[in-house]
Amino acid sequence: MPSRTNVIEWVNVGPDDIVWAYDSEDIRWGSVAVVHEYETAIFMRDGKIYDVLQPGRHVITTQNIPILTRIYRLVGGYGETPFKANIIFFSLKQHKGKFGTSTRVKLGPRTLYMTEAQVFGEFWIRIQDPVLLLTQAVGAVPSFSASDIANFLKSFFTELFIQELAKYSAIEVYTHLEEVTSRIKAGTVYEAFKQRGLELLDLKIGGVTLPLLEKMEKEDTTYGLPLLLAIQKGDEDKVLEITKIVESMRALGKAPGGGVFGALFAVPSMLGSAMAPAQQYPTSTPGQSAKSPIDRLRELKQMLDEGLVTAEEYEKVKKEILDQMKKTSG
Repeated sequence: MPSRTNVIEWVNVGPDDIVWAYDSEDIRWGSVAVVHEYETAIFMRDGKIYDVLQPGRHVITTQNIPILTRIYRLVGGYGETPFKANIIFFSLKQHKGKFGTSTRVKLGPRTLYMTEAQVFGEFWIRIQDPVLLLTQAVGAVPSFSASDIANFLKSFFTELFIQELAKYSAIEVYTHLEEVTSRIKAGTVYEAFKQRGLELLDLKIGGVTLPLLEKMEKEDTTYGLPLLLAIQKGDEDKVLEITKIVESMRALGKAPGGGVFGALFAVPSMLGSAMAPAQQYPTSTPGQSAKSPIDRLRELKQMLDEGLVTAEEYEKVKKEILDQMKKTSG
């Protein structure tokens, strides 16, 4: 009477399944492992890899696991007794992962302060070397469930992605997203996946939001963005220059009291770093005399000559000052 044969096969494979371990370690001599065309499998015992099973039917005999079979023949004296082993299947199909992050990061190599970056997107991977994947990655995962593997890959990708994203300034991320995406896909992230037996096939960033940039740009469309860029580039002189311009404009009645200068003082808490303008240019205080209209006109003309205000702004503020002078003299 022929001995009973177990059939070991990965069935009901879900769209997100990438790895599956046969749920029993009692593998009977003569068992058949069926590996489908889009799969590969690894045969293990005591944590050691004995064979990689390619697509097809594999009978567990002396021919395909000679070392393992020889051990059991010497110890037990027969080949029918079940032995403890593991068979782990790997899907060779493309797999899609989703990622999303909202974290504080220093964008750009010269940036002095951290800012918040909210990014989400998708990436596509494929198993290139199942042995590397098992030994360098998923072997440390508590279980081979689809959710555990998916969470591991998502966390692994997100960590690498943030490290790569920090190499680019806010303006590069904001205005050259496609180019930044291509560089990240082909750089360190690709190599890190390859070293773990995976091929990064594609990466698509669905959206990027830089809340601080958007806030400052919205508060002052003229100076908000230049101020943030100066901060991102670590250009303290430019930050001071913009601060001076805004304060001068406020003194001339051109800038709202809560405009970009107010946002500048909010920068430290938003960026998570202590920062204050190197020098302040206050307007008149109760103990000081206010600037005369002539002084204001001279200051306005100097700002025009230095290119700090446009000709249109110059004419508008000049008219306001002259109108005030007429009212006062009248």
